[in-house]
Amino acid sequence: MSNERKRTEKEVIEAVLDYAGKDESVRAVIRTNLLPKREYDYYNFCFVADDPEKYDSDVFGNYFGERILLYRGDRNYPELFPDNTKAHLMVYRDGTTIAINVMGKDAFLVRYNREQNHENVWIGDTYLKILDKDNMLPEIERLDEKQTWFAGTPSEEEFSGTNNEFWWVLKTFAEYTLRKELPSAMFYLNMAVRDLLNRMIRWYLFLRAGQPVDMGILDCNMEKLLGRELFSLYKETYPAADYEQIWKAFDAVVRLWTTIGKDVAESCGYVYPVDTGKNMLDLIGSMKGNINGF
Repeated sequence: MSNERKRTEKEVIEAVLDYAGKDESVRAVIRTNLLPKREYDYYNFCFVADDPEKYDSDVFGNYFGERILLYRGDRNYPELFPDNTKAHLMVYRDGTTIAINVMGKDAFLVRYNREQNHENVWIGDTYLKILDKDNMLPEIERLDEKQTWFAGTPSEEEFSGTNNEFWWVLKTFAEYTLRKELPSAMFYLNMAVRDLLNRMIRWYLFLRAGQPVDMGILDCNMEKLLGRELFSLYKETYPAADYEQIWKAFDAVVRLWTTIGKDVAESCGYVYPVDTGKNMLDLIGSMKGNINGF
């Protein structure tokens, strides 16, 4: 970490407003992602601009300090951003991080009104208007984070389908592990399998609480919500890159899924598919016993 003096919040905001005030294309500035308070100096802004395309190039440079990284999220993941949105994520020598999303008025209002067709877990849900040259926007002030709150009960069809998908991807994970194809096995465990496991955990936590639960960005609140015993089992689902450890993680996934899945089924009045799990585990067990076939 640099020994340079870190800028204060006031200094960062003043610098951003100074830039926006001088640029005729920028008509409004909204500060976003205000909560939760971050330990590190991380600031997010939306520029509402007449000509967002102007910001497709590196217009900011070192205006806000000595920059050591520029990352263009809109170029790497265009599907996560409204049309014609330019995302500049910048890290500076003093440790300050400034993210500026530039978009037109309509694109901003779509985001502010939560009209996206996807849940973007990377972008916060809090807003505060700090500049509006033309009074073009309504009052923009939302200081309570709602995006990460989960409240959902699966339909019987959704619950059944999720269980079937889980056993399908778990079998695929087992096949990659048996073939000792480590990258594919770890991908399936930590992406496909874990996505379904986390979905079941969200249902479990909501049904247990009887009210919406704040899962946090990327389910970061799971540790404090799930309880010591179940979270200890959840941690066992993360293995080292060792096949013996991967099979232990496999067992932990099955135990956790079965425990919370039965609880969700009981809470909803559904039948947990015990036979499906038993049959799939028997099959995977026979695959392990016939390992020469892989």
